[in-house]
Amino acid sequence: MRTALVFVLAAIALQCKAGSNGSEPPNQGALQQTPAGQIVANLSNRGIAGDSRFTEQSMIALYLYKKKDYSLSCTSATDRKKCEDGLIFKNEKIDSLGFTNEPGYFGFDADFNSYFPTLIADTGYNYPATKPADPPGFPDADVWQCMRITFSGDPNFNKYECGVNAHPIRYFNKNLTTYTLQVYATDGKGYASSYILDYNLFNSLNHPVKDGDRYYAYFAVHFNAMKNATDSEDRFDLAASTWKRPIEPDLISPRIEINVKLLAEGPYDKAGSVYDIPDYSTWYDPFAGCRPTANVGVDTVYYSEFLWQGSEDSTGASASDDEFFEIYNKNNFDVILTGWRFGGVGSGSNEISFPICTTIKANGVLTVGRSTANAFKKLDFQTTGISLSNGGESALTIKDASGNTIHSMTCASNNWNAASSNGGSGLPKRSLRLNAIGTPVNNCTSLVQTSTADTGYDASNINTAYQGTLASDGVVATPGFAGP
Repeated sequence: MRTALVFVLAAIALQCKAGSNGSEPPNQGALQQTPAGQIVANLSNRGIAGDSRFTEQSMIALYLYKKKDYSLSCTSATDRKKCEDGLIFKNEKIDSLGFTNEPGYFGFDADFNSYFPTLIADTGYNYPATKPADPPGFPDADVWQCMRITFSGDPNFNKYECGVNAHPIRYFNKNLTTYTLQVYATDGKGYASSYILDYNLFNSLNHPVKDGDRYYAYFAVHFNAMKNATDSEDRFDLAASTWKRPIEPDLISPRIEINVKLLAEGPYDKAGSVYDIPDYSTWYDPFAGCRPTANVGVDTVYYSEFLWQGSEDSTGASASDDEFFEIYNKNNFDVILTGWRFGGVGSGSNEISFPICTTIKANGVLTVGRSTANAFKKLDFQTTGISLSNGGESALTIKDASGNTIHSMTCASNNWNAASSNGGSGLPKRSLRLNAIGTPVNNCTSLVQTSTADTGYDASNINTAYQGTLASDGVVATPGFAGP
């Protein structure tokens, strides 16, 4: 038996009396499963209507994750709940989602191998090359929409498809007593933001569920998910900071565990399970203390040292094992690097990003390297994603979580390789560093080779085999060195 999994979020003002001791919190509502296998969520707007952080650009979403995907990954974890929640908010296996800004019903069904976004337009519609004005006669201007076709294989590529969308994305109105939210299914491969944006394009498909399916459900608040746009089709903000991967809502509810029970339809059917919605006062910021630092000035966080040709090995599989780069924070405050991206230091066009909460201290250095197995024992962050070309890197960039370029520099092959001749096979290599740590540069011609005066990490952080070769060359790349 297959049925549609539909979630309806209705913010109903619930009149609830406190417990006899006066300490029982007011009811926030409940998720209730209907005999047909649907789930209805009644969410009181208590606390939401009075929260000044909500604006027209806000959104509340309900996310569902298949429980088995996370339980299997956390079988050996000491704290399974913490492990499962950590995996969930990497947004890897999102199964379904819905949002409060008056969506309609839409779903992904694996039985449908191919389908495309489409509005309800008349057959033979003439696709215009420029976006036409909305036609008169629609009391709700958002219902008529014109979407630019972005699929290059479509014969009407870059033209506009216009028609009726019965469920357009709307502004959030926190003064409403009732929100209607229906959850649609996803294929588990994209960003939450892309799913919601796609929602504004697709017609409905059923979402099959099976008896015994278990889900983790979370309500999530996104205070700035929308743009102040005139047209509904332009209103959702795909680049909003709260939609980054891993998903970063401003608030989440404690999770709700759902066990699907499909009941045979008939006059004597009983209602399915009922699940309390956690009180709004218990919803919390899952990244408290880990939000990226805002308003960081240009060239106040920048690259300060590179070792691109490895350390001892000059050929073979491990020739690049000891590559590293360093960044320096010139600010007199710590900078949280959650969501920051470092370009030109990864393989091909890949950027490197750090785990949530990674912080570079005020006037401090962060050393990022490939391996601690050969030359070096200690790095601030280790990743095999580093790949620095011996032929130079033309676009070394640092971008903050909002995509702003904080620092950029160019390293052509002639100046990048200026220090590459030092040290042969089995000998230590020199790195290139800033001449003065407090003065960033935008071209590698201004970098200088490390010298015998560069002590860097102390001997306890350099592997013994590497130390044994220092007498042959007298110099060594020094991860952790802050410059003169």
